[in-house]
Amino acid sequence: MILSTGGYLTFYMPGKRTDLELDLTEPMSLQSILTEVGIPLEEVYLVVINEKIVDWSEAVVVNQDRVKVYSPIDGG
Repeated sequence: MILSTGGYLTFYMPGKRTDLELDLTEPMSLQSILTEVGIPLEEVYLVVINEKIVDWSEAVVVNQDRVKVYSPIDGG
């Protein structure tokens, strides 16, 4: 799975990278992954999985997924 962040959420990523590749052995809830990585759930506004906007609070991801996570305010 590839996790990408937009805006200031990159600050929470390990090494402050915009992309992080994770090897999932089984499907996992996106909330669990974000918490494990260190991204505060209250900072997440929009999530796109495989080019589709999803309800991130219920999303389950697998190893082949590409996940993009955005904050409520992204620049200015």
